Amino acid sequence: MGRAWLLVLLTTCLLASLLIGQEPKPADLLEEAGIEVSSGAAPRYVRDEACASCHPEIAESYLSVGMSRSFFRPRADRFIEDFQQNHFYHAPSREHYEMVRAGEELQFRRYQLDAESRPINVWEHRVDWILGSGHRSRTYLYQTTEGELFQLPVAWYSQTRRWGMAPGFDNPDHQGISRRVRRECMFCHNAYPRQSGDTAEYRVSQGFIRELPQGIGCQRCHGPGAEHIELALKGELEAGTGAVAIVNPRRLESRLRRDVCYQCHLQPSVTIPRLARFGRGDYSYRPGQPLDDYLVFLDPREEGQARSERFEINHHPYRLEQSPCYLKSNGGLECLDCHDPHAKPPLPQRLERYRRVCLGCHEEGRNWSQHPGTAIPADGACVDCHMPQRRTQDVVQVVMTDHRIQIPPSGRDLLAPLEEKVPTLVEAVFLRPERAPQRTLGEIYRAVATLRTGPSAEAADHLRKMLRRLPLPDWEPYLELARYEMSRSRFRQAEAALQQLILREPDLSLAKEWIALCTSGRGDETGARAILERLTEGDSRRPDSHFYLARLLLARGEASPAVAELHKAIELRPNYADAWYLLGLAFQHLESRDSAAAAFRRTLEIQPSHSLGYLRLGRLLLDQGQAEEARRYWRHGAEFAAEPEKIREALRELESGNPEPARPERHDTGIPGITAGGGRNR
Repeated sequence: MGRAWLLVLLTTCLLASLLIGQEPKPADLLEEAGIEVSSGAAPRYVRDEACASCHPEIAESYLSVGMSRSFFRPRADRFIEDFQQNHFYHAPSREHYEMVRAGEELQFRRYQLDAESRPINVWEHRVDWILGSGHRSRTYLYQTTEGELFQLPVAWYSQTRRWGMAPGFDNPDHQGISRRVRRECMFCHNAYPRQSGDTAEYRVSQGFIRELPQGIGCQRCHGPGAEHIELALKGELEAGTGAVAIVNPRRLESRLRRDVCYQCHLQPSVTIPRLARFGRGDYSYRPGQPLDDYLVFLDPREEGQARSERFEINHHPYRLEQSPCYLKSNGGLECLDCHDPHAKPPLPQRLERYRRVCLGCHEEGRNWSQHPGTAIPADGACVDCHMPQRRTQDVVQVVMTDHRIQIPPSGRDLLAPLEEKVPTLVEAVFLRPERAPQRTLGEIYRAVATLRTGPSAEAADHLRKMLRRLPLPDWEPYLELARYEMSRSRFRQAEAALQQLILREPDLSLAKEWIALCTSGRGDETGARAILERLTEGDSRRPDSHFYLARLLLARGEASPAVAELHKAIELRPNYADAWYLLGLAFQHLESRDSAAAAFRRTLEIQPSHSLGYLRLGRLLLDQGQAEEARRYWRHGAEFAAEPEKIREALRELESGNPEPARPERHDTGIPGITAGGGRNR
């Protein structure tokens, strides 16, 4: 034993002697300087404060740019909203909204009014995040303990200084407080988070860490900064050479320089969600790389809408590239010609800069006599006429500069009010065919993009055919095919797609969860239960798995274990309306009527159109001798439920003195057919 310890001691001393005098590793330099370096999905990034320590003037001027305030926690010094006139009524959905300021915090409140004008179905929540600089608008998000982000239905519109419905919510049957914020949306509104590894499991979960970056920082345009700071700490930066380990977009070739801006600002249409190349992580793009190697750009053909007339809020490059000025410059006209990403100068300086760019090619434009009768702006700004202000078609309460440089259109009011509409997709074509995936692979991408806009039998059939012709090693197209098949309750076809998915991504919990749904859909509840029990054992973080298992348990009369699973689902996703509803049924089985009533009320607070919630709550209230309260909810449900006739029938039964009993049958969960994602039982 003594000789062994002596050998260990000698070896340790030898290693120590070899290390003495060596320079510390680069990572050690950063650690000693107190600079944290990210790992995981977006490695080698540092906090923006580290950049500001050497570039204070740029960091200070950047605070005036909207990108720096694209996403942040509520804070008093950034509030621009009118909290005195903080009530908004949305007539199409007949819902009332309030945004209340309490010091540094914001509290959101949504409610309806019953027949006696009393608040009913009141839902309140703290605002966790504000999305948008407020130059034109802002929207508001809340976050669950598990990290899921959800958008609230109201927005602040700075140009009119009014509250209104957020984009996509201005209709009678909007998603309420249940619209999840997906990672492809957040990509353009914030810096990369310090998220764990970018695996398939992580990508489909759509969860976020609790402490997210606050705004788009330096490294979204310049790339990860750790190596650059390492060189600075070692005194090895060489100005004007390549030995800087950071991207300066102005030194890139024109296509790659444009791509830095286009990563967020090139969006052909909101109709087609952002589509990354299969196998690419959410945060894998780096400035200086070809953007087409990361994203696939599809340009929709929309019913009744010419491409040249489509104008949306994020259409700066899309419209610019349709301009004769851009086309005749062979791509020489770029974002940075007119825009300084580091500062927002006063308006007169910006207009003069735009004018100089125009006159660089249009010297004859100085001769205003060529435009008889034209009112010449005092500053001679060409953009006033040739890049007009125009109301956007996707965010109808906002006016933006149209970047399609054009002869001023005549006889049209570009600022006239618009109604929010959902475009009808006719076809998806590649925006840049020469850079897009080719042949069969290209057809697979087009089919996947179409399916992401909504169920399409034609797109699903085409995708299935193309995948038989060209089986891919990637899991993403099989996921979309399985999602479609499940939405149509075609369980055997869905299982076939899911088995292909599992071959490519064996540990993907979502695929196993959907296989359990297919197994249940085929009538094999024992097999489905076995799969879900394996998925929910230990520290499972998937609320849907707990919900699906609870449904199977309750259908077999096992109410107590169902309650335990539902509590887990609700802990992970507190706004899970169907889970609250199922919890109410489970409590009814256990004869816990007060708890059941509370669960049904919560169901309706989250989802005021939940027909079964009204029915169950009303019958339970009747059993408890609260006939007036039951009548109140049924009268309201007869107007607001997704299936009002069911409620009206119950109301007629009540008035006739012959209502049904509240207690559900043993095998009745009240939730028919569950499809991928849990669905919305309206």
